[in-house]
Amino acid sequence: MGFQGVAPVVFESVSQVTATPSVELGTRRVVDGEEYVYCYNAGGGQASVNLGVKLITGASGYSIAQTSITDVFNPLVGVVKHSTMAAGDYGWVMVKGFATVKVVSAMTADYRMIALGAAGSFIEASGTTTFGTATVVGHALSANTGSGGSVYAFIKGLA
Repeated sequence: MGFQGVAPVVFESVSQVTATPSVELGTRRVVDGEEYVYCYNAGGGQASVNLGVKLITGASGYSIAQTSITDVFNPLVGVVKHSTMAAGDYGWVMVKGFATVKVVSAMTADYRMIALGAAGSFIEASGTTTFGTATVVGHALSANTGSGGSVYAFIKGLA
């Protein structure tokens, strides 16, 4: 078996947010078992911590925004886990791993399938009915919250 390569060498943590890119968009790295991808916040507002981000258009590469709406397919890239990204900022988005995320509606049972809902919050995934809410992007592992609360979840974005 030959040499397989190395992870990218970066001189910043996954909590780093900057107005000037430090690595190429789409660069991936694994930190503490979680996978991150380097993205550009092309939305008109900030991308807040504990909320999901989607691709800004179907052909935008790794330009993201927190502008999702319900009952529409929102291709989840991942969760802003460490630092809020202002509009026009570059930063690391967790695409696979564990995070506390905000939910739109009450969840009171463990292992619920979740989908990206309105404005980056998550909702319980239907699994079959509406294309947007049928797209499972993770599972709420410890869910006992009222509407607008937070749950601990495993996330697996599409990016």
